[in-house]
Amino acid sequence: MFKRITCCLVLSMSCLTSYAQMQKALLFGPKAEPGFYVLSDNRLVRYPGNIKVYAHELVVKDDQGKQIKYTPDEVYSAQIGTTHYIAANGFKTKSGFWSVKQEKPLFVEVVDSGKISLYRYRYTVGGPNYSTRELETYMLYDAALDSTTTLPVSAYTGKGKRFRETLAPFVAARPDLLTLLNNGSISIDELPAFMHALNANQTFVRPKPIPPFGVD
Repeated sequence: MFKRITCCLVLSMSCLTSYAQMQKALLFGPKAEPGFYVLSDNRLVRYPGNIKVYAHELVVKDDQGKQIKYTPDEVYSAQIGTTHYIAANGFKTKSGFWSVKQEKPLFVEVVDSGKISLYRYRYTVGGPNYSTRELETYMLYDAALDSTTTLPVSAYTGKGKRFRETLAPFVAARPDLLTLLNNGSISIDELPAFMHALNANQTFVRPKPIPPFGVD
């Protein structure tokens, strides 16, 4: 009986470990695209190239076809089209049944920037005998404090009590935004416009809803 319980426990832990280890670095964009990047040791120079952005590395191919790989520590910023990427750490992601704090820098998307920047980290989780799924983590970066705060979001509503409580201190100086937040009018869908209103010191403009597929 003891051996059977031990075997089941080891097997369960093995499955959870496999699930956690299969967290994948999601590629931002399906192929290399023209863009530019700035290195941490020389922020005055923008280097052009065809770029792929992974969570753990930036891959650049120059005009001669030479491929160069950079870690998040080596890159100050990168941009493809209008999408801007930087390295961030200190935020939490899901891994199995638990949240894991990302201590080492990873590339994240800059959704809005200013006094309180909004970042988004996209990733997939899965493993053997598990279907993979894409997840997102939103975080707020306070430039004055050099600190990153993960926004907890309900998977069912896209907002929730913890979402409001975490976000509220950042908009305390804006009563109009705080009222919208406290009455439940702001979810993860409105968050980019919400943070843009804060950073640009503008009135919040609710984004238009995305129509159903096939509807103009």
